[in-house]
Amino acid sequence: MAAGRFAYDMEKLSDEETVNFVMLQLKKMIPDATDPIQHLVSHWGTDRDSLGSYSCDLVGKPADIYERFCAPVDNLYFAGEAASADHSGSVHGAYTSGVMAAEVCQRHLSVQHGISDLFQLVRREELNEAMVPLQISRM
Repeated sequence: MAAGRFAYDMEKLSDEETVNFVMLQLKKMIPDATDPIQHLVSHWGTDRDSLGSYSCDLVGKPADIYERFCAPVDNLYFAGEAASADHSGSVHGAYTSGVMAAEVCQRHLSVQHGISDLFQLVRREELNEAMVPLQISRM
């Protein structure tokens, strides 16, 4: 994840230059990595809808903040990186909170419709082993 001055400098590069830089770094870690057939480069810092913003925990936040973020409203369920107690502010957090929201929704539908096998159940351990996205962080 690019941050600070480095992120600011990266945004000055063309999309192709950015991809070349990222691939150079990736090939240092995985020498046999193949070049992408497509790419999409975000310009987070200059995006008019975000201007580089991200969520973070504030000092003195309420202890139940994540439960409140995730609380369903009628049949509307919430998930995302800001709703993850364990991985707040990360793609991994967005993913895992999405899995948890789907499980809550599944239980609700099963109870509401009286169907115990409405969906094929997958053990969380199997799901995490097979589908958790790669998390790269400097922290």
